[in-house]
Amino acid sequence: MLNKFLLLLWALCFTASTQAAMTQFGSEQTIGLNKQGTPVFRSLDTPTVVTFWASWCPYCKKILPLLEGLQRKLGTDKIRIIVVNTREEGKLRQTRRTYKKFVKQFEKKGLQLEFVFDKKHALYNSLKKPGLPYTMVIDKHGKITYTKAGYSEQLAQPMLAAIQSVLSDNSAAKH
Repeated sequence: MLNKFLLLLWALCFTASTQAAMTQFGSEQTIGLNKQGTPVFRSLDTPTVVTFWASWCPYCKKILPLLEGLQRKLGTDKIRIIVVNTREEGKLRQTRRTYKKFVKQFEKKGLQLEFVFDKKHALYNSLKKPGLPYTMVIDKHGKITYTKAGYSEQLAQPMLAAIQSVLSDNSAAKH
């Protein structure tokens, strides 16, 4: 019984310390690089949604249309949605080629999401490799209000609620 209690206490402490480290996302912190190789940062004017994805991940392919629909519906003046290509197989040159190939495909389709590349998986690894897809909702002040690894229809509802919450806070702050 005592062992179970200690194990539970250890798990709660580990979870709390991991989450505590991820409460803020600085305005100077690079999310990734755009296709020109320029660093991309979170928005200072609107909430930012950041989702890490990889081309081999079936759940990543399911969340991208949802995010695209949100970006189209809400517009870039209300929210900035950035999808970060990471954890592709191969060496850096090969993973960069994979990223550029997908950017071309997404541009041909007229997708409005902002696609960036996580060079050497720097940001993803700093998050302790949380799984894919991995989504963060960040308010305009840099506070991380939601994080979740994975995707399913059941997981979409809390994510959408978190996005709605930061949008409500953002519009209330403007008035």
